[in-house]
Amino acid sequence: MPATKRPSEGTTPQAKKPHPFFVAGAKTQLGTFQPSPPTLIHFTHLDPFAPQPVASTSTASSSTSNKIAISFYDLDGTLIKPRLGGPFPKSRDDWMWWNPVVPERLKKEWEEGRHLVVISNQGDSREKVRNEWKLKLPLIAAKMPSGVPLRVLAALSMSDVYRKPNIGMFETISKVYRDQGLEIDMERSVFVGDAAGRMANGPQRRDHGDTDYKFALNTGLKFVTPEEHFLGHPRPSFPEPPNGFRPAKVGNLGSLPHIVPSHTPIARPETEIVLFVGPPASGKSSFFRKHFAPNEYEHVNQDLLGTRYKCLRVAEGLLREGKAVVIDNTNRNRDTRAHWINLASKLKVPVRVFHFLCPLELAKHNNMYRACYAPPNEPPRTLLPLLAFTSYAAAFEPPSANEGFDEVRGVNFHFEGGEEQRRKWDMYMLEQKR
Repeated sequence: MPATKRPSEGTTPQAKKPHPFFVAGAKTQLGTFQPSPPTLIHFTHLDPFAPQPVASTSTASSSTSNKIAISFYDLDGTLIKPRLGGPFPKSRDDWMWWNPVVPERLKKEWEEGRHLVVISNQGDSREKVRNEWKLKLPLIAAKMPSGVPLRVLAALSMSDVYRKPNIGMFETISKVYRDQGLEIDMERSVFVGDAAGRMANGPQRRDHGDTDYKFALNTGLKFVTPEEHFLGHPRPSFPEPPNGFRPAKVGNLGSLPHIVPSHTPIARPETEIVLFVGPPASGKSSFFRKHFAPNEYEHVNQDLLGTRYKCLRVAEGLLREGKAVVIDNTNRNRDTRAHWINLASKLKVPVRVFHFLCPLELAKHNNMYRACYAPPNEPPRTLLPLLAFTSYAAAFEPPSANEGFDEVRGVNFHFEGGEEQRRKWDMYMLEQKR
């Protein structure tokens, strides 16, 4: 395949004419933006599924195999970098290959039968910046080696299933291949990214994060840095495994008793108030659905009703009808809980506490999991802001029987779900900034 002549990629800025792809009446823009959700960009240049000539030295799978090896790449800092030398690009034209060897390496991989897919986080919410970035993709396509397809996925939201290290973009790609009757060859595929969690070392700047490494771990892809992949450098030093929370770091949660003490019934055949205490995303609503809803307890929740006053009014009406109620709020301190103790005293009904002993870091992890990966048979949940957890922790007072409760029981968090759900729950999640 003849080499493609490329413009100079020096760092000295030159006066730019409008790119011919964007001049009225000129050549049609390269590439296609595929239909995708609002928080995901899906761009393709050429068709990777079209028949291709394979080099005689190809390591591609045989024609009868349904497995395809994919080289997954981060974009900024891996395939390209700002041409003008700044930390961030200033326009669609402010880019160059990360290293001059990049396009030839991409060409070689394609000729060996590998597909090329970019997985990128792009989070700037300003419409002008997003549009400039989208217009950069046809320019990158124009500099790809002749005949070499490229697929680009980019996450736009700062906090959804598509943003690395969450695996929504990988699941999207997996479906694209399944729809073609193919599957990704995980043994031979690789993810190349610069966000490995490296510290500064001489000319090497500190990595802006470790989301690329965590994404690779979450998906099961082999991970290498651009220096390893393109330049043959030895593996650099970075935390392996990466810093960050995974449920396994809490210890063996499954070995803890689910309820302490466990010798008395969870539900009772009498009119009563059951008060839940615990941080958001600690399993309270799931516990209600499993243990109390089948026993005809009524569910009272401030997120649904709006105010504590309305919760008290609704609960009192239900109790006067002889119905037991579960107060499914955080009920973080003595002052908050006193309202329910007073109501129980007024109506002369028992009041019990179930204290959810979920560590705060696990609760934050659960918050991201249930917003992004909760199975379809569970109610959809929105992602709560980080403030919901920090404010709970700042005001928390552990419940005690001397407040006036008839019983106080602890509930340790136990994950409930199938094997696939558990695999996702055990991944590194996107860490919220606010």
